[in-house]
Amino acid sequence: MKKIFLGLTVCLFWLISAEAQELYPAERLGRGRLVFEKSRHAIELEVAMTETARARGLMFREALAENTGMLFIHPKEDVLGVWMKNTKIPLDILFISPQGKIVSILQNVQPCITTACGVYDSRVKALFMLEVNAGTVERLKIMQGDRVLIELEE
Repeated sequence: MKKIFLGLTVCLFWLISAEAQELYPAERLGRGRLVFEKSRHAIELEVAMTETARARGLMFREALAENTGMLFIHPKEDVLGVWMKNTKIPLDILFISPQGKIVSILQNVQPCITTACGVYDSRVKALFMLEVNAGTVERLKIMQGDRVLIELEE
């Protein structure tokens, strides 16, 4: 009986996961590089420029390589929101102004494991949002007010 229940649970999880992935289709991402001005440390980027790419973000990923991240480019500067639905890895999230200044930081944002996931926001206007592995902000001593240089590939 336990084996049947476990089997049904695994099947249900797979169906829910497959349905969720259909709701957030994968889209080709841009590439680029972000350099922290103070430390000269570089992050290789996947770039989400479209609404579809921004909606999916890092959902369903099992891992994110060190010194990589996803940069979200929004159509206009605004208070930006992010949620961790279907995201499997904890993240540090940096919100960046059009001038390349880090205006807000969220550290160690945990994956959402319930059906109702809260939204985190930048608290101030930003144009870009950078998601990196949790612990990156502390490891690189990144602070609000630091500046970055964003280089996008064509």
